[in-house]
Amino acid sequence: MDFDPDSLRAGLRPLVPGEPVILTPEEDAYLRHYGIHFAEEVPALAHHFGAVESDEHRLAAHLWMPAQPRGTAVVIHGYYDHTGLYGHLIRRLIDRGLAVVSFDLPGHGLSTGAQATIDTFDHYVDAFEATMRALEHHIPQPWFLLGQSTGGAIAMEWLLGRGLTRADNPFERVVLLAPLVRPHRWPVNRVFYELARRFVSKRPRSFRANAENPEFLTFLRDRDPLQARILPVQWVTAMMAWRRRFEGYAPTDIAPLVIQGQADTTVDWRYNLRVIERLFEPRVFFIPQARHHLVNESPEIRAQILKAVEGELGL
Repeated sequence: MDFDPDSLRAGLRPLVPGEPVILTPEEDAYLRHYGIHFAEEVPALAHHFGAVESDEHRLAAHLWMPAQPRGTAVVIHGYYDHTGLYGHLIRRLIDRGLAVVSFDLPGHGLSTGAQATIDTFDHYVDAFEATMRALEHHIPQPWFLLGQSTGGAIAMEWLLGRGLTRADNPFERVVLLAPLVRPHRWPVNRVFYELARRFVSKRPRSFRANAENPEFLTFLRDRDPLQARILPVQWVTAMMAWRRRFEGYAPTDIAPLVIQGQADTTVDWRYNLRVIERLFEPRVFFIPQARHHLVNESPEIRAQILKAVEGELGL
């Protein structure tokens, strides 16, 4: 690994769509480390990489633009994740002719903010909106929105918090991958949270087997310098406050595709689907063997997921 996360984060230049990008050696090393140096692999693919400013944070953002794009997919990653872990999904979307927008959430990846935490989920939504404002005049329609886990929560919050319907949703299709509403075993874990928050501000993170992909799990634990090693209590507090608000929203007729693994022990997917079915008009695609981190599942499971995404987006 030939990049230092702190110096790379501090040295990010503003993202300027349309201008040629000359990567620094550290930026080049970062893209190669995570296997997302797609502009080197795909003919006539432009990659714009740099910083976008939100009200609270400086965000690391990417735009991959094919020569003749058929539309744009906007990808929102999950908790503890960053764009570098979404190469399988991003490459498939590019290969199917889509431009792809992805950004690191505050406190994740190369974006600024206290690691793996947030004061309010509103700052996540602000980051999404700031990225869209910076790029909306440069990305072709139709637009598609994809969110994994906490990224799915952000997508749903943005849709319901703005009272959008199918008629005025700027995204033609929405795909939610193992979306978060509440975590697995939350009634029990909430008791531990109520006790812990009185005495500690964080606890060590446990790296669970959240995908049927040992190589990915080893990479997370041993070779990803952007991985947080803690679970801040503040993040859990922010998640609880968001969830109370979210479950009180008025329903919409927006009909996302929800892809859900039935071996998922990260989110409480049965509970979550009941809430999502009350608030949206979803279609649910179950994968019995899949765990939580769907974009990095085993090749066999991932093939099912990507095929379902392609079908939903009409690719």
